[in-house]
Amino acid sequence: MKSIKLASVSGLALLVVLAGFGRQTMQSPVQAACCYFSAKDKDVNQPGQKAFITWDPQRKLEAFTVQPKFEGNAGDFGMVIPTPSRPKLDEMPRDFFKDLAMYTILMPLPEAIDSSLIEHKYEEECSDAMGGAAPSSFKKNGHVRVLESGVVGSLDYKIILADDASGLFQWLKSNKYSYGGDETTLQFYIKKKSYFTVMKIDPKQMKKAANGSYTGEITPTRFTFSSAQCFYPLKITQLSVKDKTDALFYVQAPNQMDLPGDWSWMHSYRPMYLTYMLGCSADQQQQSELTSRTHWLNTKRAKEPNYETTKLEWAKSLGAAEMKVLEDPQKNYALMAAGDLPPGAKVMDLNNFLVEIKADYLKANKQLQPYAKQQLVSMEDKYQPSKGMIVKYDPKTVGRGYLYTNYGWYPAREVPLDDVKGLTRLKGHLHQGQWLTKFRKILRKDEMTHDLILADVPKQQQQTYIRIMPTSPP
Repeated sequence: MKSIKLASVSGLALLVVLAGFGRQTMQSPVQAACCYFSAKDKDVNQPGQKAFITWDPQRKLEAFTVQPKFEGNAGDFGMVIPTPSRPKLDEMPRDFFKDLAMYTILMPLPEAIDSSLIEHKYEEECSDAMGGAAPSSFKKNGHVRVLESGVVGSLDYKIILADDASGLFQWLKSNKYSYGGDETTLQFYIKKKSYFTVMKIDPKQMKKAANGSYTGEITPTRFTFSSAQCFYPLKITQLSVKDKTDALFYVQAPNQMDLPGDWSWMHSYRPMYLTYMLGCSADQQQQSELTSRTHWLNTKRAKEPNYETTKLEWAKSLGAAEMKVLEDPQKNYALMAAGDLPPGAKVMDLNNFLVEIKADYLKANKQLQPYAKQQLVSMEDKYQPSKGMIVKYDPKTVGRGYLYTNYGWYPAREVPLDDVKGLTRLKGHLHQGQWLTKFRKILRKDEMTHDLILADVPKQQQQTYIRIMPTSPP
């Protein structure tokens, strides 16, 4: 069995503070989309976060789940999260993001099947044909209101409102928090009448190293709140980013979701799809699109050399097959979300495949030669249904895409059995009929001047992530 690589990634924009008084220290590079502050003579680093966003446009209801990862030697950790309305907090399964990562692992790339039963070399026909990236009653009196206190999981939290940044700073100080950041950034959220959720994190949740420092991930927490748009509080992250940070989004919504404008994942995904999936079979309109997108990307990078496109890593409208994985992961995980097949391609039964290639061989040969018999036995063992699926391509498209063969082998996904069983934890959190879109954006500090408003992908452009592209993420 193969093991799964689960990277520590960035996600939700957070303002992280530490209990205690003192000056801010910024000794370690920040590798997460968050803002952190440390107590006097203490140091803390937040190397990873993950964000799962669920958006209901009909009810104007958003929920995001976060699980920050911390490293440092401070005795107490805490964080402050801004939301446009008062949130409801819920504890989530501790391995929630591990399960999400496993659920969205891409299928292995397909392999060409040499069905001739003899040694044969394929020639590329057209490899160079494509070119080619607050309520109205809120009063301004300088006070901080504590609206709610409680415990979620093992985290103590308070939901507060503040009139202005100076009032919030005083409240933080009175409650033994140290803050040495930018008042303008907090005032940005206060002017929007944002609610702030303050959470203290017990370091006992984390592992203690020999030098006395702590490291670990806290229990995931879900924040559910009303919002006019599907938003992501990005601006506040700028404070704790040295140069750039890595943000990973899982977004569940009725439509496929994207970032707007220049940050759209279409700028990288569509050229990849048009080049490696369609190849020479792209029609004139698709070839024009590739030319246009390539020109746009080259022009953008000429003007902005540090520009990086958002990368789409997984996308699927969750159907019955995807839901069956959550009911019986051991039975249904391996071939879940196989992705769209090339135009005209069909899944083929192993027995029919063997009969068909044997018949093709006998058309040119009177009887099966020893090598042909050996190949048939080998194929019967290699291409068992439990190991993957056989795909027969449309003869009109053979040689015009990624594989130059009549048949392709699509291997099943392989992960440790115990990890597969845990996918049942996603039940109730993923919903049939919803799109689940996963994309990653490397954010530069100078780009983090505003909050993100996520956008719907137009229905005519919605597209399942295709697994056969050679540049697909691992």
